[in-house]
Formats: sequence, C-alpha cells, structure tokens
Amino acid sequence: MALLLIAELVALVGGTVLTMTPGAADPAQPERTQEYTSFLGTVVFEDGIIVEAGPDIQLAPETRVVDVTGMFVIPGMIDGFVQFDAEHDALYTAAGVTLVRDVGGARQRLLELRNFRDAVPGPALLTAGAVLGGYPPASPEAVIFETPEKVTELLPILLGEGVDFLSIFPNMPPDAWLRTIEFGLENGFKTWSPTGPEMGLMALLSAGQAGFFYLDSLLPPKTEWDFVQPLAFKRNIQALVENGAALVPMLRATEQRLDEDAPEPELVANYFQYLDNHYEGWWREDRKVRDYTVETTEGYLETGERVIQKQLTVLKMLDDAGGKIIPGSGSPHPWLMPGSGLVDELVLWQAAGLSPERVLAAATADAADALGKAGSRGRIQTGFTADLVCLARDPRINTANLYNPEIVVVRGEVLLQEDLSKMRSALASRIAEKAELAAKPMEVSAPDTPEGEIVLQGFIESRSRESRISAERWAIVRESDGAIAYCGRIVTVGDGAFLDTDLSVIQRTRDGLLDSIFLKLEQGPDILTMKGSWAGERFHLERRLNGVFIDNNQTPERPVTIEVGSITSLLVLGHYEKTGRFPVIFFHEGFDAEVIGWELGIAEELVHFVKTQRGILGFGFNKDGGLANWKTQTGDPQSNARVTEVETIFLEETTFGGPGFPILATKKQTFSTTPKAPEEVPASDG
Repeated sequence: MALLLIAELVALVGGTVLTMTPGAADPAQPERTQEYTSFLGTVVFEDGIIVEAGPDIQLAPETRVVDVTGMFVIPGMIDGFVQFDAEHDALYTAAGVTLVRDVGGARQRLLELRNFRDAVPGPALLTAGAVLGGYPPASPEAVIFETPEKVTELLPILLGEGVDFLSIFPNMPPDAWLRTIEFGLENGFKTWSPTGPEMGLMALLSAGQAGFFYLDSLLPPKTEWDFVQPLAFKRNIQALVENGAALVPMLRATEQRLDEDAPEPELVANYFQYLDNHYEGWWREDRKVRDYTVETTEGYLETGERVIQKQLTVLKMLDDAGGKIIPGSGSPHPWLMPGSGLVDELVLWQAAGLSPERVLAAATADAADALGKAGSRGRIQTGFTADLVCLARDPRINTANLYNPEIVVVRGEVLLQEDLSKMRSALASRIAEKAELAAKPMEVSAPDTPEGEIVLQGFIESRSRESRISAERWAIVRESDGAIAYCGRIVTVGDGAFLDTDLSVIQRTRDGLLDSIFLKLEQGPDILTMKGSWAGERFHLERRLNGVFIDNNQTPERPVTIEVGSITSLLVLGHYEKTGRFPVIFFHEGFDAEVIGWELGIAEELVHFVKTQRGILGFGFNKDGGLANWKTQTGDPQSNARVTEVETIFLEETTFGGPGFPILATKKQTFSTTPKAPEEVPASDG
C-alpha cells in the first residue's frame, strides 16, 4: 500500500483531541486541571499538514469526514531508539508510531529509505546512518574511528551524506570520541551514545554530548545495579539536567529478561509470524541463553526484580528533577517488538510513578523537541504534520490505553482498523512466503569464466541465524598465459524494500599478484560494472552504469584482493604467501572504491584468520584447494555488542578428476608449525 498522492481535505470529527500543547483546564472535564490543552472537536488536514484544529470548525463542502466520536485523538508517537527495518512498517504504523529514530546500520540503505518515506504508509525516519566506533566494529556497516585524525578526515563524508545525528558505540578510543563530539557541534550535529568503560557521563557532558542511551549511563563509576542504591544517582542526575542532555532509558530491555516463556502458539501469533527468520533465530537463541542462565544462576530472577525496581526508582528521580527523558523501544532486539514495544516501554514508565499524561507527553511533544522536530511533529496544531492516532480509551487515565489504535493517520493518509489489519496480514504472508522460499535451493547460474582450464568449482550458501543471506557459484580457471582467474556469481535475495541482486566477480592473478578485476552488478533494470587493472605502477579502476561512463580512479598500491563478499577473495588469499598487513580494495555500495588494510594470520593446519574493517574472517582449506570451512564474525564477544556470525554451507565442489588447485607446498612448509592463531582473533570451528 502506498500513500495517496492526491491532496484531499480530511477532518476527524467528534473526538477528544489531546493537542499536547500547553494549556489549562480540559473543557470536557472542568474538574481536571490539565498541563496540555484538550477539546472535544475536529482536526482538519490537507496534503499531510494540519490546517485547523478546534472545538467549533465549519467544514468546507468537499471535506472528507471521518467520524471519531468517543475516541481520543493524540499526535503520532515517536520511538527514540530503533534499528530500522522497512519490513516492520506495518508493525510501527499499526501501533501508532509515526516517527522512529534509527541509531545506525547500513547507511546508504537507511538514507535511501528515509528520503522516500512518503511513498509508503510507514513511520518517518531519522537516522545516524552508520554507527561510529572503534575496533572490533559494532556491526558490519560500522565506521571505525581509531584516531582524531581519522575523525577529521572521514566524518565530513558522513555528514555530507545527510545523516540526522551521530551515534557512537562505546568502544571508540577516547580521543577520537571527543573529536567526534567536537566536530559534530562545529557542524550542527548532536552526538548520542551509551557511556563507555573509558568515557563516563561527566566527561561526555563536559565535551557537549547531547544525549545518552540506556539508564546504565547514569550508573556511578565502578558500580553495578545489583548493589548500587538509588541515592547514589543524584549527582549524575543533577549533572544531566544542568547540561540539558537527554536520556533514552530502555527499561523494557532489562525487564524482558524476567518474562516467563510463552506457549509456542502464542509466540508465533504475537511475534514470529511478523518477523523474518533471522530475527526469529536471534530471539530464540537469546531466550535459550536466558533460560540456561536462570537454571544455573541462583537467584537470577530475584536479582532481576530488584534491579528493575531500582531502575524504576531512578527513572522517577530523573523525571522529578526535570530531566529530559525520551522513550525508545530498542526494537527489534530480542523480545522488543517493533511498534508495540514502545508502548511496553511506556507502561513501565507509568509503573515507575510517572503520570499517564506525563508519559504521553514524553512520547509525543517532548520526543519531538529533543529530536529536533519541535516545529513540525509531536503536537496537534496548525502547520504540523498530520500524524495522528485515534484511541478507544483515554491514555490520560492509563498508559496501556495506547495499545491497539482504532485509526492511524500517517502524513495525512487515514488508515482505519481494517486497513491496519490488512497491513499486518500482508506482512505475515510475506514472511511465510520468504520462509518457504528459504527452504528451497537458490538458483544461481554458473559464473562467467575466461578461456582456459577450470580446475576447481563449487557452490555455497551463506546463512546467519538460520536465515539465508546469499548463494554463490565459483570457479578457478588456469588460463593459457599462466594467469589464474577466480570467478564467482553471487545472488542475494531482496527483502521487499530492495530488489534481488546478481553480482559477477572475476579476480585475475599473475605470479601471485592481483593483475585485473571485473565486477558486474545487476539489480532490476540497472547494470553497474567496474573494471580494474595494474599498469604503469598503478591500479586503474573504471566504473560504468548501463554502459555509460561514470568515473575512473587509480591507486599506487597494488591490492592483494578485493572485498565484495565473494569466496573468490578467500581463494586468492589461500595462495598469498605473506602474513601481516596487506592492501585490499573495498567496494562500498555503488562500487565506490576504497583501499584499506587487512591483516592475515595463519594457525595450525593452515587455518587463516583475517582481521578486516568489519570483524574477523576465519577459513581453512581442503586438500583440493577449496574451502573446508568459512566463518565471519562481526562484533566483540567481550562487549555488549550484538555478535553476528555468518556461516557458509558448502553444497558442491568438483575437481573434474584432477588435483584441483591445492595450497602451495611452500606455504605449507612455512606455516605448518605455527603454534596458534593471533590473540586478537577467535579459534576456528574447523
């Protein structure tokens, strides 16, 4: 379903309108003194903008009237912490969430989604683009800033792409972190993050950081929730308030650890029918770990109850002190459902002692103000975006009345209950179809190969948490002039918001050195190509879209291989005879090229470990020269980062009766006695 493009005058008539603008008494209930204006009346909007709101409005004859008699009309709610997936549009919308703030992921994809939100009935999007941090990266798409100089060099690129704010993962080195805050302020960008082991609240407030994620950010130094007392938070609360900084508490992220396991039919009905396989695998894995911890840790649940009660007390202290608190669901982290997860969080705020009206203000007007949308969202008044939610029950009496809206208006598009139900049903159908498709073998054509003898070829699939990511057919060709061509074709399945992709790769080496490359990416009607070759002591690159020249670039460094997610890169490294740091051409979206450094270590049985900008690659070879195992790990297992592992399934391999393309004998002799892998990389499962 797409939003209507034809301007239409629409009026919600007969409801109690909670404007979330400052006011006095509620005319409908004079005995109640209200902090915010409300009235029994009408809201009129056109072309996605509120044009009038009040108790006595004369409607133009052509106005479309939507009867909301007996309902309570509020501004659309705002979720201040998500990791956005466009597949969840229906879930956010059906819950009345009309603006979400993404804390960083695949920046090009997120920025594209943000800029085309008006084409879909989903929430508007603010995004940090990418998470900024140190090494290891918090996600495959994280940007690593290890020095202030790197911040000064690279941050302008990110800001130039149009991100809305800066989001830092707490493993960034302190000097780079401080430079990021400083550079952001110089250019009008606010920085948000959790606190880190080397960067506490006071240091970050002094540097000018605008906001913080998680109530943990208020913990006094060297304390834990198990033992700290609420009064110990007074100093940090006062500092937060005095500096005008904001906090996203994320209480539900703690409380969900105490939930009892629900019956399987309930899990499917409430969660998994609306979530892709990789989310389901992640969530179920998280619950297994939690259940094991409950069984093996005496008093785990009792301790958890004490912790959440302390957190509720601290939240109330922060609110009483006048702190800026912005609700965030944390979705789709385990058991934090997109959309309704925000209301789950808000219900906890009421349990902490905040009034329902205070909670409602935090999720609308206050959130809009803190996120830079004070003049356009979070209130019902003339000139503001027509994001509206109609509820059957008064949310000023009970925050739980925010669940299950009757009507949601997204940028002027009216979605009735039947529309919302259809959106959820369509999502569930897509998820079921994708699960059925994932159970079938992927169809991948043989890769393009140059003339010569194919000495080895195979077929692999890549999966993460039981969810298939891509499949690749590959071949190694010995050409008549002595060159070795490593060829691959990778098919990646789209997700509804983005099309399937078909990527062809040829890396040609000569005497063990990269001589030339060819890439062809097919997505929908478009074909993007990249050619590269070593000549004149430089590596030259030429990029074309649909045959039309875009640009060319060159680098004096001779790369060892390229990075596009292909097995061919690992096959090339199998015949690379050095360890330590080496140059690689990394291709961003659109084949934007960047020369980066990888670091190779080799352990027993020639198991290779490569430290990359995204994490760790671990892979080993069989006697034919094909890969025996390959695992990719992103994230730091020693931190609170989500660790993602991509596992490769080897479906086919053939040597055509020959020896294949075995690892060089000289390499085996050199490294066969190496005792162990480098300390910074994990041991291989293989």
